[in-house]
Amino acid sequence: MLETIRIESKDEKSHNTCNVILTFECVEYSCRDPEFYEKSPYAVLHRVQLEPTPDADLKVDVPLDNSEVREHFESLLSVHCHGYDVKTAVAS
Repeated sequence: MLETIRIESKDEKSHNTCNVILTFECVEYSCRDPEFYEKSPYAVLHRVQLEPTPDADLKVDVPLDNSEVREHFESLLSVHCHGYDVKTAVAS
């Protein structure tokens, strides 16, 4: 099931800056899976959106085709998912 988190950002002067909205799903294995104890849960990042201002409904999609951009948001999601490994679902 897809989940969404909104991460509010602030700059060094405590003024609101761009917020990030991450859409992802957590994948956990069933204990009926014969390799259950060898597999760890992970998160799949599906979509990243930037919210330039908290007062508007404008959301800008972030393309995840650049490896540095993708790694940045994967690591941000990993922190918020308590250290889960994160993979990205890139549409081809």
